[in-house]
Amino acid sequence: MSNNSKGIILVLISTISFGLMPVFVVFAYASGIETSTLLLLRFIFSTVFFFFYVIKKYNRIKIDTKALFSFFILGGICYTMQSRFYFSSLRYISPALATLFLYTYPAIVSIFSAFIDQERLTGKVILSLLISLSGILLIVGTSWGNINIIGILFASGASLVYSFYIVYSNRVIKKIPTILASAYIALFSTIGTFVLGTFSGGFNFSFTASAWLPIAGLALVSTVIAMSAFLKGMEYLGPTKTSIISLTEAVFTVLFSVIFLHDFLTPYQIIGGASVLLGAYIIVRNK
Repeated sequence: MSNNSKGIILVLISTISFGLMPVFVVFAYASGIETSTLLLLRFIFSTVFFFFYVIKKYNRIKIDTKALFSFFILGGICYTMQSRFYFSSLRYISPALATLFLYTYPAIVSIFSAFIDQERLTGKVILSLLISLSGILLIVGTSWGNINIIGILFASGASLVYSFYIVYSNRVIKKIPTILASAYIALFSTIGTFVLGTFSGGFNFSFTASAWLPIAGLALVSTVIAMSAFLKGMEYLGPTKTSIISLTEAVFTVLFSVIFLHDFLTPYQIIGGASVLLGAYIIVRNK
């Protein structure tokens, strides 16, 4: 099997795994768990698995101070906040809508890159920004009164933070083995979630036993498998192809939401969502 085929399969595994995340979250919420506790358990379990695998494969976990600080930024701040915003949005809006708002990140990444990396905003990039914006306006404008503004703000915040995460991680992860990078991102996400949760009301573990299955799925499938497959697939394909294939995550999320949560989108929301994905595709295809 060629490296290209391996990369495509790995990224598709990643998008399917990430696409299941909102389903696990909604089922966990239905079992009485709150956001901080769910995130903490997710990152604790995934950190243990990652480091167990790293020690077994590499027999070392040491990295230099500069890389350690970078992973603190990526995990302790960016991934912690992105996860918090995204999981919180699922309390107010449907997984399908939350994911579509999250997928404005390619447009935001282009804007960040223009200022941080001095990348030129080409005509295609500007066109894609306008298409994505029109899609968001169509989703919100036709749903006003039936859509929760708090959920929109949380989902938009997740997209904003994730955009910075992508721009910054592109400079860091190239020099570190994939699984080791995932382990440290998960570790600092655990620490960041613990600190944030402690100062925002603490943790409540008095949820029902039925929450453990979605928690396990969230940690193993939508974190360990999803992160590892994504980063390994990007090694084979590069960031542009990986980003294009990753757009299928939104499709899988909507599909799983319909199957498992009986969710649905209105015709205008479908058109708006398609516009967001088209705008994202134009951006990543242009790079």
